[in-house]
Amino acid sequence: MRIELICLVANALWGFGLVFLEVNAKTRVAGLAWNMGNRDGAPAFPAWIDRCGRALSNHKENFPLFLTAVVVAVLTGHVNQVTAAAAIVYLVARTLHAVLYIGGITRVRSAVWVIGALATLAIFSQLLF
Repeated sequence: MRIELICLVANALWGFGLVFLEVNAKTRVAGLAWNMGNRDGAPAFPAWIDRCGRALSNHKENFPLFLTAVVVAVLTGHVNQVTAAAAIVYLVARTLHAVLYIGGITRVRSAVWVIGALATLAIFSQLLF
């Protein structure tokens, strides 16, 4: 399997991990009845748990762009060393971004977000040739 597709699957699984982390943490605070209910109301969660949700939201905003770039590159045969390296960079950057977000580390997190975005653009750039 192409490295771009491996990175795509790994990033999707990372998204699943972020969902699990947020829901598990919220359930520990709010209780199982809250989790199994309609969640109309919720207690105040610690800041790091709220950041889990925002990290997940950011992941969901960025993932479709990476998904599109990788799938189109693979389907059209526009894969090469640039797309492979960019996919790896994206995976590492997005994983690190979420960890930094949850940890409350701001400036480095933003720089890592830019690196992930540039990696996606690098894959898209290979579709032009």
